[in-house]
Amino acid sequence: MARIHADQRYRDETNLIRLVEHLERAHRDASAVASAEALEEDYMRFNSVAMDMVQVQESAKKLSDEFRSAVPELPWRELHALRNVIVHQYDEIEPFALYESATRDAAVLLTQLTPYVEAIED
Repeated sequence: MARIHADQRYRDETNLIRLVEHLERAHRDASAVASAEALEEDYMRFNSVAMDMVQVQESAKKLSDEFRSAVPELPWRELHALRNVIVHQYDEIEPFALYESATRDAAVLLTQLTPYVEAIED
């Protein structure tokens, strides 16, 4: 396991916590509607879910290489790819991709990530 300086460990843990918080919000908000079409029709909810999913990727991007290598079993590639799945060409958000990512994919990622957040000491 790679050694991580205490300050870097704190930054990594903070970013991991933020990542999970954004995933939880996106999952909760997207799951409150029955379909991608319903999500797209709800302008504020759609934008909220999209922003949270983009922030998931931004938080993942801020994690150090050392942190990622210390926990290789986490789905780093999938986390980095979330934005590309959601945002199509010309920054147009694909409603179906957003809905699927925020409901199905987020649930899987939360199952994988939550134990690591719960293990962080205050």
